[in-house]
Amino acid sequence: MIEEELKRRIHELLLRNARRGYSGLLGQSYCYIAPAPDTYPFQWFWDTCFHVVMLARLGEYDLAKRNLRSLFAQQEEDGFVGHMIFWKQLLPKRRSDVMQARPTWQALRPHMSALMQPPLAALALRALFEACGDRVYLGEMYACVKRHHEWLARNRDFDGDGLLTIISPFESGMDWKPSYDAVLGYRQRTTPRHLYTSRLYWKAMAVDFSNFRRGYDLRRVRKRARFLVKDAGFNAIYALDLECMEKLAPLVGDDPAIFRNLRHRVVQSMLEQMYDAKDAAFYDVCQPGSATLRVRTPTIFFPLAAAEIDQKIAARVVETHFDREDGFRVPLPLPSVELRDAAFFAGT
Repeated sequence: MIEEELKRRIHELLLRNARRGYSGLLGQSYCYIAPAPDTYPFQWFWDTCFHVVMLARLGEYDLAKRNLRSLFAQQEEDGFVGHMIFWKQLLPKRRSDVMQARPTWQALRPHMSALMQPPLAALALRALFEACGDRVYLGEMYACVKRHHEWLARNRDFDGDGLLTIISPFESGMDWKPSYDAVLGYRQRTTPRHLYTSRLYWKAMAVDFSNFRRGYDLRRVRKRARFLVKDAGFNAIYALDLECMEKLAPLVGDDPAIFRNLRHRVVQSMLEQMYDAKDAAFYDVCQPGSATLRVRTPTIFFPLAAAEIDQKIAARVVETHFDREDGFRVPLPLPSVELRDAAFFAGT
């Protein structure tokens, strides 16, 4: 009964937060679930992917299809899709988000951001297809998702090792992740009580401003090296999405080996660059110099979802950290950082 009631309430919330309309400036219809109508009223990349999975499991196939189609409606010719899509607003609600778009007049009308988010579109498409079995829709959206994956491999694998690099904390899906403090130059290492007036906030804003000044030209951004991080969580999600592409490819007559080989390379690089056997943890890595960011956040566990990770490694990571009293043992797991870290803040 509790499970059914929870399912009903989630269903109601998703439908209540649905946003449908037509953007005259863009000449396109849109449909998505607003994550939080007041604070986040626009369409977000990985939120949409999560919503598609939920809608598919609730039997809301048409709404799920429209959400995913809307996410890719503004996909650029090279395959890029931004992490935020402003369908009706001329400016973001938070003015600081202006710097997350390219410095052009286009950003003063409905547009996409110039940042990305963890790639979950293939996972969402697979969940939707397995729920409704619509092969026509699968063929339509597979082509879009494949172009997005091609963009990722071509533009964010800076070092040719399969791992993707994020250029802003806001690309990871875990914006204020404590492992980024060293990269941002935030030496206090404590969580500020008032984020928007803190040094941490302005240091993160400085990264966006640096990227904005360079027009989000990835060659220039990489050369400046203000924030270049191979995030363990982001790349673990990438590996899972590649696995979904591998499963979907034969259904549309495509070659699954492309995605299988890339996934193997991603997981191997995570083991080589991110796994610390002594600490039994997968850490983020900062470039240039491949510096290990030795702060234990929940993403030390994320790579364990990859089938290629040896079960002995998986067991050791979990046994070492998950139930440790000063690690991640809390009544409602998982905290955003282990309890013994200076950044852990229990709240009041």
